[in-house]
Amino acid sequence: MLTPHTRFIASEDEVVVAAHDYGGNGHPTIFVHGTGLVSRMWEPVIMKLGEEFRAICVDLRAHGATTNPATIDFFDHRMVADLVSVIDAFDLEDAWVVGHSMGGATGLLSSLVRPEAFERAWVYEPVIFQRTEDRPEGAFDFVEATKRRRSVFPSRMDALARYGSRPPLSELHPDCLDAYVTHGFIDLADGSVELACKPAFESKAYEQFLQDGWERLPQIDIDVLVAYGASGSDRPSTAATEIATRLPAGVVEVFDGCDHFGCFASLESVAASLRYWFLEGNSQL
Repeated sequence: MLTPHTRFIASEDEVVVAAHDYGGNGHPTIFVHGTGLVSRMWEPVIMKLGEEFRAICVDLRAHGATTNPATIDFFDHRMVADLVSVIDAFDLEDAWVVGHSMGGATGLLSSLVRPEAFERAWVYEPVIFQRTEDRPEGAFDFVEATKRRRSVFPSRMDALARYGSRPPLSELHPDCLDAYVTHGFIDLADGSVELACKPAFESKAYEQFLQDGWERLPQIDIDVLVAYGASGSDRPSTAATEIATRLPAGVVEVFDGCDHFGCFASLESVAASLRYWFLEGNSQL
């Protein structure tokens, strides 16, 4: 188990961002989570990377150990503000950034606000799509379903058993699922546990995030590896190649047998990809 030093950093909108610093003399590397998840899910991957990496896991607003009022928004620039607050607090320059889904998109967009912060990025299925309509078909159904997501369980063991027995979280490696349940819930007075990212916040994030990212992709000039799962049948997996093509220095890597949570499934493969991309410094795979 890894035990980070957690710093709490003021962002916009009275948000106080939790940044979990694992220390060491390696290259500073930011790890960011997807919607509804938690950054410390990356710990099982981090444990396989070695001393060349100094990991800093960041919980965005309404996620993990980060705190905020109930009136926050989740538009692109708000999420970027949270990550930029960490960039500034750690005085990052030429760091690396790793992100899943919304976290991957936030990392890429943050590089435009702080151009010197990141040297390279590794993102798994970043949610940056071309908006050809006001709302994709079925989006309202998805948002409404998220609002009804179960948020309270009798214990973490109950939550672990439920998530591990059904998709999509059953795709996660057991260690990553355990990290999600350990750090993605808060303890209640009666002994039960509640999701740190409440369904109302998660659904609001799905509804508000991703406003102008597609148009800004050509402005991102850092080297970016866009990874995706070959088993994915819709966006964001099907958009990964388009995203990489739209980036000035983007390349693609495919993870066979994986879906949207593939970066938390095959830990050895993901760690190997991260080490190759960041340490070898190649622009082609």
